[in-house]
Amino acid sequence: TRLCCLIGHPVKHSVSPQMHNAAFKELGLNCIYLVFDVLEESLGEAVNGLRSIGVLGFNVTIPHKIRIIKFLDELDDSAKLVKAVNTVIRRDDKLIGYNTDLYGIERVLREVDELNRDLGLIIGAGGAGRASAIALTNLGFSEIIIANRTFERASNLAEQILELGFSAKPIPLTDLPRYASSANLIINATPLGMAPSLISETPLKRDHIRRNSIVLDLVYNPLRTRLLIEAERAGACTISGLKVLAAQGAEAFKLWTGIDPPIDVMYSAALKALRGEKI
Repeated sequence: TRLCCLIGHPVKHSVSPQMHNAAFKELGLNCIYLVFDVLEESLGEAVNGLRSIGVLGFNVTIPHKIRIIKFLDELDDSAKLVKAVNTVIRRDDKLIGYNTDLYGIERVLREVDELNRDLGLIIGAGGAGRASAIALTNLGFSEIIIANRTFERASNLAEQILELGFSAKPIPLTDLPRYASSANLIINATPLGMAPSLISETPLKRDHIRRNSIVLDLVYNPLRTRLLIEAERAGACTISGLKVLAAQGAEAFKLWTGIDPPIDVMYSAALKALRGEKI
């Protein structure tokens, strides 16, 4: 049996095991997907352990997406561009970092009918925020606003986007409501709203969300986050992070196995897990 897994902290909320194991079962593959709660100070040790046991591949989540880079042998172009890793594959005893968040975000947004690409607002400048920013450049957004608790991180990401030839501006969180009210697309790339400890949090209230805008929350547990509820009340179109999870997960699955997975099976399994239903 080949092992795939997720490392991060916390990981208790994750439905990735149900999602990937459903795809393994559907395709008759002798693989299993587990989760491991890894603290920041144990990251290097955990990566070396996974290397030693011959892991097929693994996913990386908060808070390790940037820090893990120094423990890997190589980076794919996607990870070099985003400067963050969420998927690792083992090839010829080397651990190679990829960023499938980029693929997942872009794929989900390309499915939006008549997406207005004038102004995109990203909340968060960590690994998910970086992937979101690069996705918006690939989609051709005219202007990208990046809000972050630490202004310096927002500024560094905006600088990277400017170097790619796109318009970007960093803002402090205190300016978030003002810019949100004119944004065509808002992406929450922070843990705000995540179950269980942050479930009552939201980066924005309904009064600051533009009617008919698109709001994508990369938090997928709960399915309807506080931000998405506020956005619905404001008359915005909402997208759950579960769609991104399934899309990026399918790309990771393909990297590990070389097989296109049944993404509908993966999404359905993740949805049932979130609802507490038997898969």
